[in-house]
Amino acid sequence: MTTQYQDPQGSWGAGDAGAPVMRMGLPPITPMVKRLMQINAAVFVLYFIIWYVSTPAADGVVRWFGLDPGLWAAQAPFVPVWQLISYSFLHAASDPTHIMFNMLLLYFFGTMLETILGSNRFLMVFVGAALCGGLFHLVGEWLFGAGLPVIGASGAVLGVLVATAVLRPDTQVLFFFFPVRLRWLATGIVVLDALNLLIGLKGGSAGLVAHHVHLGGALYGFLAARGGWVRWDPIGRLRQRQIDGQQNRKQADQERLDALLKKIHSEGLGSLSDKERDFLKRVSRKG
Repeated sequence: MTTQYQDPQGSWGAGDAGAPVMRMGLPPITPMVKRLMQINAAVFVLYFIIWYVSTPAADGVVRWFGLDPGLWAAQAPFVPVWQLISYSFLHAASDPTHIMFNMLLLYFFGTMLETILGSNRFLMVFVGAALCGGLFHLVGEWLFGAGLPVIGASGAVLGVLVATAVLRPDTQVLFFFFPVRLRWLATGIVVLDALNLLIGLKGGSAGLVAHHVHLGGALYGFLAARGGWVRWDPIGRLRQRQIDGQQNRKQADQERLDALLKKIHSEGLGSLSDKERDFLKRVSRKG
């Protein structure tokens, strides 16, 4: 998928009189997508080296940083909660296409979603989908599976794809050289995952462990976009609170400084208490 059509909202460019335009080429990568891809690549290289040198060591990495339902059951209630995120940055060393496919989807649809929402909100969708996919995997494996660990960003990426499809359903992309609307692409992928999961459950297959993650991530992406959760930006709010706090402290310091200068003018420097003198020294050092 190296070509995309303009979506009707105009997020990817405008044609004559607003007509859809097919643009040949790659979309510019957005900051958070680039960061996530770099982290995934770095983790993959490190894990590949470990796997190449020692298979038992690689198995240990998966047990502690993949999402392992067996380990959760064994260590309850002191469960390895970090696995709900760490598993999504770990990809199979024996199959490089695993990370390549996930990163391609993240690149194409992540850049679209980040362009729509901004970096902070996009990251919340990615993390939320990873968490939801991880919880689905834990529950699904405890109820129906063999308790096998899972790794990979597929659930988070599918959540991003579905959220993008909900927000821009009529955007067209080329899928294996065939133009298809984003809503139908996302629907098709989710339906295939659901069918494969049902087939695996009926056949008692333990090899289809990732479908719980995919469906959980897709569900989060759908609900987040439909329910408006994609607009939630706790990182931005925290930063704004920090800025507001700094401004409030600066204003309070200025008001206190004005009051002390007035006191000095009317009563002299000797009238200041030790705390007031310390405050003047602190303000003068800042200046």
